[in-house]
Amino acid sequence: MARRHSMYSKKRKINYGRIIVLLAVLAALVFAVYSFFSTQDYQEKIDEVMSSEILKISGSISSVSFVDPTVYSNEGIRYTSQHERIKKLNSFNGALSDDLDKVGVAKLLLENLADADEAAKVKELSNKDDGYYWLDVSVIVENSFFIFENEDEYNFDLYYDIEEEKIYVKEKYHNEFSTKNNRLDLQGYEADEEFVKLIKELAEQQ
Repeated sequence: MARRHSMYSKKRKINYGRIIVLLAVLAALVFAVYSFFSTQDYQEKIDEVMSSEILKISGSISSVSFVDPTVYSNEGIRYTSQHERIKKLNSFNGALSDDLDKVGVAKLLLENLADADEAAKVKELSNKDDGYYWLDVSVIVENSFFIFENEDEYNFDLYYDIEEEKIYVKEKYHNEFSTKNNRLDLQGYEADEEFVKLIKELAEQQ
Protein backbone atom coordinates (compact mmCIF):
# COMPACT_ATOMS: atom_id res chain seq x y z
CA MET A 1 0.00 0.00 0.00
CA ALA A 2 1.40 3.32 -1.05
CA ARG A 3 2.27 5.62 1.77
CA ARG A 4 0.50 8.93 1.81
CA HIS A 5 2.87 11.81 2.17
CA SER A 6 1.64 14.68 4.24
CA MET A 7 1.81 17.99 2.40
CA TYR A 8 2.71 20.94 4.50
CA SER A 9 2.55 24.52 3.22
CA LYS A 10 4.43 27.33 4.85
CA LYS A 11 2.73 30.67 5.04
CA ARG A 12 4.67 33.88 5.46
CA LYS A 13 2.99 36.85 7.00
CA ILE A 14 3.45 39.99 4.95
CA ASN A 15 4.70 42.95 6.98
CA TYR A 16 2.56 45.73 5.55
CA GLY A 17 4.04 48.23 8.00
CA ARG A 18 7.48 47.93 6.42
CA ILE A 19 6.02 48.23 2.93
CA ILE A 20 4.19 51.42 3.86
CA VAL A 21 7.35 52.90 5.39
CA LEU A 22 9.41 52.01 2.30
CA LEU A 23 6.80 53.54 0.00
CA ALA A 24 6.72 56.66 2.14
CA VAL A 25 10.53 56.95 2.02
CA LEU A 26 10.49 56.51 -1.76
CA ALA A 27 7.76 59.12 -2.14
CA ALA A 28 9.71 61.52 0.10
CA LEU A 29 12.84 61.05 -2.02
CA VAL A 30 10.92 61.69 -5.24
CA PHE A 31 9.36 64.79 -3.71
CA ALA A 32 12.76 66.05 -2.50
CA VAL A 33 14.34 65.58 -5.94
CA TYR A 34 11.40 67.31 -7.60
CA SER A 35 11.58 70.22 -5.16
CA PHE A 36 15.33 70.56 -5.71
CA PHE A 37 15.07 70.86 -9.49
CA SER A 38 11.78 72.75 -9.74
CA THR A 39 11.59 76.54 -9.64
CA GLN A 40 8.86 78.90 -8.55
CA ASP A 41 8.19 82.57 -8.98
CA TYR A 42 9.54 84.39 -5.93
CA GLN A 43 6.11 85.83 -5.17
CA GLU A 44 4.49 82.37 -5.40
CA LYS A 45 7.12 80.91 -3.07
CA ILE A 46 6.45 83.60 -0.47
CA ASP A 47 2.72 82.89 -0.70
CA GLU A 48 3.33 79.14 -0.25
CA VAL A 49 5.62 79.61 2.75
CA MET A 50 3.33 82.12 4.46
CA SER A 51 0.45 79.64 4.09
CA SER A 52 2.47 76.94 5.88
CA GLU A 53 2.81 76.17 9.59
CA ILE A 54 5.31 78.86 10.60
CA LEU A 55 7.60 78.02 13.52
CA LYS A 56 9.85 81.08 13.57
CA ILE A 57 10.53 84.34 11.72
CA SER A 58 13.73 86.33 12.14
CA GLY A 59 15.75 88.84 10.16
CA SER A 60 16.74 92.47 9.78
CA ILE A 61 16.04 95.66 7.86
CA SER A 62 18.82 97.95 6.62
CA SER A 63 19.21 100.94 4.36
CA VAL A 64 21.56 100.54 1.38
CA SER A 65 22.75 102.77 -1.45
CA PHE A 66 23.40 100.08 -4.05
CA VAL A 67 21.80 96.64 -4.26
CA ASP A 68 24.14 93.79 -5.21
CA PRO A 69 22.33 90.43 -5.01
CA THR A 70 25.12 88.54 -6.81
CA VAL A 71 26.27 85.21 -5.36
CA TYR A 72 30.08 85.18 -5.24
CA SER A 73 32.44 82.24 -4.76
CA ASN A 74 35.95 82.31 -3.32
CA GLU A 75 37.90 79.09 -2.74
CA GLY A 76 34.69 77.08 -2.48
CA ILE A 77 33.01 79.50 -0.06
CA ARG A 78 29.92 81.27 -1.37
CA TYR A 79 28.68 84.61 -0.11
CA THR A 80 26.19 87.24 -1.19
CA SER A 81 24.54 90.55 -0.20
CA GLN A 82 27.59 92.70 -0.96
CA HIS A 83 25.44 95.84 -0.98
CA GLU A 84 27.01 99.29 -0.67
CA ARG A 85 26.72 101.44 2.47
CA ILE A 86 24.69 99.00 4.54
CA LYS A 87 23.20 100.67 7.62
CA LYS A 88 21.40 98.23 9.88
CA LEU A 89 18.23 99.85 11.19
CA ASN A 90 16.48 97.06 13.03
CA SER A 91 16.47 93.33 13.67
CA PHE A 92 13.87 90.88 14.90
CA ASN A 93 13.85 87.36 16.30
CA GLY A 94 10.69 85.33 16.85
CA ALA A 95 12.32 83.56 19.80
CA LEU A 96 12.39 86.83 21.77
CA SER A 97 9.14 88.04 23.33
CA ASP A 98 10.23 91.68 23.00
CA ASP A 99 10.50 91.26 19.22
CA LEU A 100 7.05 89.79 18.56
CA ASP A 101 5.60 93.11 17.34
CA LYS A 102 8.43 93.52 14.83
CA VAL A 103 8.08 89.90 13.74
CA GLY A 104 4.37 90.54 13.17
CA VAL A 105 5.18 93.52 10.94
CA ALA A 106 7.71 91.48 8.92
CA LYS A 107 5.10 88.74 8.45
CA LEU A 108 2.55 91.28 7.22
CA LEU A 109 5.09 92.69 4.75
CA LEU A 110 5.68 89.25 3.23
CA GLU A 111 1.95 88.54 3.06
CA ASN A 112 1.39 91.91 1.41
CA LEU A 113 4.04 91.22 -1.23
CA ALA A 114 2.44 87.86 -2.01
CA ASP A 115 -0.60 89.77 -3.34
CA ALA A 116 1.18 92.81 -4.82
CA ASP A 117 0.73 93.89 -8.45
CA GLU A 118 3.65 93.44 -10.81
CA ALA A 119 5.70 96.41 -11.99
CA ALA A 120 8.67 96.51 -14.39
CA LYS A 121 11.44 93.92 -14.41
CA VAL A 122 15.02 95.26 -14.25
CA LYS A 123 18.55 93.90 -14.60
CA GLU A 124 19.82 95.96 -11.67
CA LEU A 125 18.87 98.91 -9.49
CA SER A 126 20.53 102.29 -9.85
CA ASN A 127 22.79 103.75 -7.16
CA LYS A 128 20.90 105.98 -4.69
CA ASP A 129 22.30 107.33 -1.43
CA ASP A 130 20.42 105.46 1.32
CA GLY A 131 17.72 105.00 -1.30
CA TYR A 132 16.66 101.45 -0.52
CA TYR A 133 15.43 99.38 2.38
CA TRP A 134 16.79 95.85 2.35
CA LEU A 135 14.54 93.44 4.23
CA ASP A 136 16.28 90.13 4.94
CA VAL A 137 13.86 87.56 6.40
CA SER A 138 14.34 83.93 7.44
CA VAL A 139 11.19 81.82 7.84
CA ILE A 140 11.25 78.35 9.40
CA VAL A 141 8.19 76.20 8.67
CA GLU A 142 7.05 72.75 9.69
CA ASN A 143 7.18 70.23 6.87
CA SER A 144 5.04 67.12 7.37
CA PHE A 145 5.14 64.40 4.72
CA PHE A 146 3.32 61.14 5.51
CA ILE A 147 4.77 60.07 8.87
CA PHE A 148 7.82 62.33 8.60
CA GLU A 149 8.12 65.70 10.27
CA ASN A 150 10.85 68.14 9.41
CA GLU A 151 11.71 71.83 9.49
CA ASP A 152 12.51 73.82 6.36
CA GLU A 153 14.13 77.25 6.30
CA TYR A 154 13.49 79.83 3.58
CA ASN A 155 15.37 83.09 3.13
CA PHE A 156 13.75 86.07 1.43
CA ASP A 157 15.47 89.28 0.35
CA LEU A 158 13.26 92.27 -0.48
CA TYR A 159 14.59 95.55 -1.83
CA TYR A 160 12.32 98.56 -1.42
CA ASP A 161 12.91 101.71 -3.48
CA ILE A 162 11.98 104.45 -1.00
CA GLU A 163 11.51 107.19 -3.60
CA GLU A 164 9.65 105.14 -6.23
CA GLU A 165 7.70 103.08 -3.66
CA LYS A 166 8.43 99.82 -5.46
CA ILE A 167 9.51 96.42 -4.17
CA TYR A 168 12.08 94.26 -5.96
CA VAL A 169 12.83 90.57 -5.53
CA LYS A 170 14.48 87.93 -7.71
CA GLU A 171 12.06 86.72 -10.39
CA LYS A 172 12.52 83.06 -9.33
CA TYR A 173 13.19 81.51 -5.93
CA HIS A 174 16.38 79.51 -5.38
CA ASN A 175 18.52 78.85 -2.33
CA GLU A 176 20.17 82.16 -1.42
CA PHE A 177 23.66 80.77 -2.20
CA SER A 178 22.72 79.18 -5.53
CA THR A 179 24.60 80.69 -8.48
CA LYS A 180 21.37 80.30 -10.48
CA ASN A 181 20.40 83.60 -8.86
CA ASN A 182 23.07 85.35 -10.94
CA ARG A 183 21.11 84.67 -14.13
CA LEU A 184 17.90 86.19 -12.83
CA ASP A 185 16.45 89.69 -13.19
CA LEU A 186 14.81 91.64 -10.39
CA GLN A 187 11.02 91.62 -10.61
CA GLY A 188 9.35 94.82 -9.48
CA TYR A 189 6.06 95.10 -7.57
CA GLU A 190 3.91 98.08 -6.66
CA ALA A 191 3.97 98.93 -2.95
CA ASP A 192 0.52 99.89 -1.70
CA GLU A 193 -0.18 102.27 1.20
CA GLU A 194 -0.16 99.46 3.75
CA PHE A 195 3.26 98.17 2.63
CA VAL A 196 4.76 101.68 2.67
CA LYS A 197 3.39 102.29 6.17
CA LEU A 198 4.58 98.91 7.50
CA ILE A 199 8.12 99.04 6.13
CA LYS A 200 8.65 102.56 7.48
CA GLU A 201 7.31 101.38 10.84
CA LEU A 202 9.73 98.44 10.91
CA ALA A 203 12.68 100.62 9.89
CA GLU A 204 11.96 103.21 12.58
CA GLN A 205 10.66 100.96 15.38
CA GLN A 206 12.84 100.73 18.48
